[in-house]
Amino acid sequence: MKNKVLTGCSAFILLIGGCQSGSKSNTAQDSVSIERVEQPAVAENQPLQFQLVKIAGKKDTLTFDIKSRSFVNVTLSTPDETGNIRINQIIMPDGAMDGPFGKTYHDSLYISGTYQLIIAESLMQENPYTGEYQVKIEVKEDQR
Repeated sequence: MKNKVLTGCSAFILLIGGCQSGSKSNTAQDSVSIERVEQPAVAENQPLQFQLVKIAGKKDTLTFDIKSRSFVNVTLSTPDETGNIRINQIIMPDGAMDGPFGKTYHDSLYISGTYQLIIAESLMQENPYTGEYQVKIEVKEDQR
């Protein structure tokens, strides 16, 4: 009797283990996600333009470089100018962070290096945004 129970349990374990495919499907992972977007090549003194597609629940990281003390103007827009999407954080070259912000950010930046903008939803609001959006970054050297 013990042998029949052990054989039955062993067969059941092998059957369950054999039915596992070894690959897991996650619909969020199967969709396209832009997690980090490097700055596009542009002519000097021209604004940076990013045209992206936001996936609900994902954060996008945009980067831009500052060579000297500058004033920056960042504008985020959507086709219908609505939606739960914002500039969540700016990460400075020295690792300091600031935010959250709305759909615009205006400030003087003093540290040269690469800055990162984190674009995502506000977790305090409902309806995460999915769809197209555009970010325009204007950098003007501060003459002071």
